[in-house]
Amino acid sequence: MTELIGYAASALVAFSLLTSNVLRLRVLNLAGAAVFVVYAALTRAWPVLAVNLFVACVDLWHIVSLKSKKDVFKLMEVGTGDPLLRNFLAYHARGIWQFFPDFDLAALKAPRCVFILRNLLPVGLFVYTEEAPDIRVHLDYVAEDYRDLKSARFLFNRAQNAGAFAGFGSFTAASGTPRHAAYLRRVGFVEEREGFFRKRIAG
Repeated sequence: MTELIGYAASALVAFSLLTSNVLRLRVLNLAGAAVFVVYAALTRAWPVLAVNLFVACVDLWHIVSLKSKKDVFKLMEVGTGDPLLRNFLAYHARGIWQFFPDFDLAALKAPRCVFILRNLLPVGLFVYTEEAPDIRVHLDYVAEDYRDLKSARFLFNRAQNAGAFAGFGSFTAASGTPRHAAYLRRVGFVEEREGFFRKRIAG
């Protein structure tokens, strides 16, 4: 059992190094360090306990700092021919395909394209069409390093964005993958029928 605890701690630390999201890395690393502290206490490996207790404290400090950091979010609409839009879609093509395998900007009629800016960095792209009384979401993609749901909560849940979608009652979205469906549920969408989700626009 003691060896299994040691293996579990090693696996958590190793897995933390595979993620590019800084907050997730810190959380996983903290969990690994905490399990290592338990392992070291059981085996009386005091140097291992000391260093992992220190690592856990450092991780905890970074997590608190990241959680308390105040980011500035803005929405920036661009035209379909904008160079930034083309470059963003090209650079993130593989990630977009994983979540939105059927997305085709050229096939959409009168699409609206909005960048989600986080501290003035274009970290996400929101593409929709106006299908009164709803906003139909075709793409809601955020770069991997920024997938902590802050961008999504700003877009969907902040009352100050209601003006951007004035006159519309709901966001609707079709889920192309199980991961996307799970994401929609986490940000407040409700599945009305299989693969089709709706969320009331915040007012």
